[in-house]
Amino acid sequence: MARICFAFIAIATFWQAATGQSPETDWLQHVIPAKERSFDFQTVAKGGTPEHRFVLKNPLQEPLHIANVTSSCTCTTVDFDTEKSILQTYEEFVITVRLRGDMFEGQRNATLTVVIDEPNRAEIQLNIRGVIRTNLKVSPNFIDFGNVESENKPSRTLTVTYTGSNSQWRIVDTRCDNEFIRTDIIHDSSDIGQKVFKVNVSLDPSTPHGRIDSRLFLITNEAAGRREIPILIRATVGTVMSVSPPTLFLGSLPPGEPSPKKFAIVSGTKPFCITKIECDNPAVEISWDIDNNAPPKVRHIIPIFYRNPVDGEGSPKDGVMLAAVQITTDIPGLAPTTFYVTMSVQNNACEEQFTEP
Repeated sequence: MARICFAFIAIATFWQAATGQSPETDWLQHVIPAKERSFDFQTVAKGGTPEHRFVLKNPLQEPLHIANVTSSCTCTTVDFDTEKSILQTYEEFVITVRLRGDMFEGQRNATLTVVIDEPNRAEIQLNIRGVIRTNLKVSPNFIDFGNVESENKPSRTLTVTYTGSNSQWRIVDTRCDNEFIRTDIIHDSSDIGQKVFKVNVSLDPSTPHGRIDSRLFLITNEAAGRREIPILIRATVGTVMSVSPPTLFLGSLPPGEPSPKKFAIVSGTKPFCITKIECDNPAVEISWDIDNNAPPKVRHIIPIFYRNPVDGEGSPKDGVMLAAVQITTDIPGLAPTTFYVTMSVQNNACEEQFTEP
């Protein structure tokens, strides 16, 4: 019970420091919040296989093991990396679920059951739904621009075919959760029992470096609930850098005891050099010397540890330390990337209260 107590202290303090809010008592709420456990694909064109990603995170100090993920319906496929099923503190686990519009039709509902067996046994249920329509086809059913140089403006064309009974059916607008995606609607043809629209989709030349994982919605003049057709859009613009883990947990330490040395992995889609590393906490030691003569690499390993002073500059606040580390590279047009380092201070009073005999 002592270790679980430490875990909840760390969660509560980190959550309150990061959000200003008090955490819920159910630790599973911090693995994936309740509001993120359901997804509605809405209208799915026949032949389409739209996907959604559920992201789980380990909020505990102990490793969390995901034993299995299953679906209640064969109308879905579920993908996840079994080699990454053991999550260290703050590491993420991505579950990708696809609705099989190429094999099924009509209203579809499925429940995904996530089984956790360490450090405690628990289950999380994730829900998806959608309506697969036989009178609607979109080709291709998603767009992947691939790797794009920032100065280019790639474009793709969607062909939407409607074979329903509504002679006035049409695509009237589009909306997207990414402001750099541009669209142009063209009414291509109309025949008896069939209407064809083409939608040109492009990336604006000012699109910043980074990965795009967005949804474009084709808006029709149908009734609510059938009006929007979601289309998945992906791209990697320019050279992209990422840090793993995005939050590096150094452990739960006794007061004043330095942390063990841990490592952040900085990766890019092309070789690059790190030109500057800055941290807003002077007690966080980053063992990294900038070498202007070093060759570019696609992967850099950054050693980090925390001196854990009892008081003074850089000491923990309210039992937790949360520091921001900013990395600057020689990648043209790429803004500095920030990741976080955190740790918690062990509470002896808590240990004495909850230790089992």
